[in-house]
Amino acid sequence: MRVGEIEVTPIGGESLGVRSLCTSIQTPDVLILLDPSAALAKRYGLEPHPSEYHQLMRTLKQIRSVAREADVLSISHYHFDHIRPGFKNCLYNLSSRGERREMFTDKTVLAKDNRESINASQRRRGYYFEKDVKDVVKELTWADRRTVSLGDTTVTYSHALPHGSEGTFLGYVLSTLISYGPTRVLVAPDVQGPVARDSFTYFNGLGADLAIVGGPPTYLSKFENEERELAFGHLQRLGESVPFLIVDHHNMRDADWEETLQPVRVAAENKGNRVLTMAEALGVDVQPLEAQRRELYGREPPSEEFMAWCDAPLEWKTENMPPL
Repeated sequence: MRVGEIEVTPIGGESLGVRSLCTSIQTPDVLILLDPSAALAKRYGLEPHPSEYHQLMRTLKQIRSVAREADVLSISHYHFDHIRPGFKNCLYNLSSRGERREMFTDKTVLAKDNRESINASQRRRGYYFEKDVKDVVKELTWADRRTVSLGDTTVTYSHALPHGSEGTFLGYVLSTLISYGPTRVLVAPDVQGPVARDSFTYFNGLGADLAIVGGPPTYLSKFENEERELAFGHLQRLGESVPFLIVDHHNMRDADWEETLQPVRVAAENKGNRVLTMAEALGVDVQPLEAQRRELYGREPPSEEFMAWCDAPLEWKTENMPPL
């Protein structure tokens, strides 16, 4: 999807069948790959369906391919669907330490500070990320509140924003504004709407031509009515002011994602703007596989070998690939 002289390519997202918000952004100066990871998770008491594993493998292959060409790798926070784990996990990540080190070798990395404005679990993950890659990267820069010039491209990182509501136990994330000439593209993962008023105020003042925003986690019962109202109210106002608004990630884990997103689409269209999922922005069919998992198990029953693997102890599944 081209906006001005910036090419925006969605790579991963729940509308593309995996947990991710990985995005490639190409300007005339630089290729930036944001949040180069993807993952799966247990849902409805079911392990991911074989088709989800196949989609994860396809997505990770594409991420690794783009990462090899990228000038900059950008990390908004340390959840594993945004940064590859540095350990073996065959269950939800298909990861290894070697893969992580290979991806970041000789790369310029702009990442969330692992020392400040960070919760305990992300601090630990950020510490191990730094430890794993510091001797192979070209440069590792903590990006919080930083503006970086790359030729005529400007990359501006936010202050630490809540991963959802103010005071959330999930910690903080960075949003990224990439500017070339008059064109501005915002990528704001995991702000869940945004729910937080401060996050909305910050985004609304940026004048983005295109914004990619992590949507509200409506699939969670603990996401309360007040949070829902705030999140969708802020999304509608962004839809009214941003010409192209891409909403994906947590909201696409809800089987009713289309219904909940429709008022945002209508508000945007009334102003001549568009609201899209990552899949729609890429021009492919929407495939929210996690939300469809129960239907997938009923429509395409896995093999007996796969079901036996699902019933195995967690430690076994973590160490051994599913029989696909």
